[in-house]
Amino acid sequence: MSGKDSFVQIVKSYLTSDKVKLPVFSTIALNIKNEITKEEPDVRLVEKLITHDQALTSEVLKVSNSSFYKGLQQITTVRNAIVRLGINEVSNIVTLVTHKNLFYSNNQLLNNIMQNLWRHSVGCAIGSHWLARHRDMQGAMHESFFAGLLHDVGKLLILKVAEELKKHNRLSVQISDALLNEAMNTLHTDFGYSLMKHWSFPEKYCEIARKHHSIEFDTKNLLLTMVRLADMACNKLGIGLKTDSSIVLLATKEASVLRLSEIDMANFEIYLEDTSVANL
Repeated sequence: MSGKDSFVQIVKSYLTSDKVKLPVFSTIALNIKNEITKEEPDVRLVEKLITHDQALTSEVLKVSNSSFYKGLQQITTVRNAIVRLGINEVSNIVTLVTHKNLFYSNNQLLNNIMQNLWRHSVGCAIGSHWLARHRDMQGAMHESFFAGLLHDVGKLLILKVAEELKKHNRLSVQISDALLNEAMNTLHTDFGYSLMKHWSFPEKYCEIARKHHSIEFDTKNLLLTMVRLADMACNKLGIGLKTDSSIVLLATKEASVLRLSEIDMANFEIYLEDTSVANL
């Protein structure tokens, strides 16, 4: 058995054991996400959930005033953010801020990969959001951002497992970029799906985690289609873990389904390159 095969098998065995420690999704973000799905969400409750945590409030305001969201006037309060951006966008900001805390490791190799994975996740969120807005799918903009942000959560899970295995000296091989990439590429869709189910997210988000690399996909599922195209765009531009400049976005089935022109694709790539992930 090769080093790659053995490492993948070790990670897979641990993932399916009762010893695995799954990452915990933010309770505040989950409570807010559940609240906004109601027919009449309680805006005051959402505001209270955020402002109860001073550090979270500060980060939410910081992101609200980033280049991605910034308007003509500075947002100075959570209430102002909700009024200006809408409750759905504020919910996404809370998810963004709280989810980012998971992308850290004391191991330098793992931490470097996590930071690149975070860049990719945010890039896909931004890209999916742009595509929804461009297609005048206003109602799906917050969903596309959320789906793009979490589509690769399975890769984070693999990295967290590798960190745990190394910490307790349960690896028979030295971890490397190649081994970690092999494990992530092999396992992240199925286990990302399982993690999203564990977090009790709606099936539409779980399915995106599982099917964003599938050769065949439901072209009527525009949310999945947008995330797939944003994912490929980020890979083409080197936003994240890899760079593949040979990708021709206009030639993809996803671009065809979304009825995007050559000009659309050029503007899409420029937008992704110009939107600073660091500002989020």
